Amino acid sequence: MSRSDALLRLHERLVARCDELRKKLSLDSDSDASDASRLVVGDLGDVANEGAVNELNSQLASIETRELFYNQRAIVMIREGRYGTCEGCDGPIPIARLKALPYSVMCVECQRSQEELGTEAAKEVDWDKACDYENRFSEQEITLDDLKFDR
Repeated sequence: MSRSDALLRLHERLVARCDELRKKLSLDSDSDASDASRLVVGDLGDVANEGAVNELNSQLASIETRELFYNQRAIVMIREGRYGTCEGCDGPIPIARLKALPYSVMCVECQRSQEELGTEAAKEVDWDKACDYENRFSEQEITLDDLKFDR
């Protein structure tokens, strides 16, 4: 298979993935709107669980949005003839890396350097926050006054 054929197939895969992500993000935002309009009925545990689910869905949407951006950037690079060239050092990105992450725009060394500098830290998903949301919510609802016993 020639390079141009491989790039054409990859372009088609990236476009299809972008369409899937757009559709999924659209469905997620539609369901968020309908969720906001419904009345939450139940005890404190149900409310906390609903909040945790909403926070987790928000984090997943963030990951999908980032993947959509990276896929779109790879499509642009294919169209401009720059695909497979590292944006950091202008060297070639290894084929194995491109097979694993077709939207890669940096070689492993440049990506590692960028991550060590922390430029990607702002885009990082906070999984601790997503997983601990329910616990934080519950702790805010209970105060010392609630724990006092009649003596």
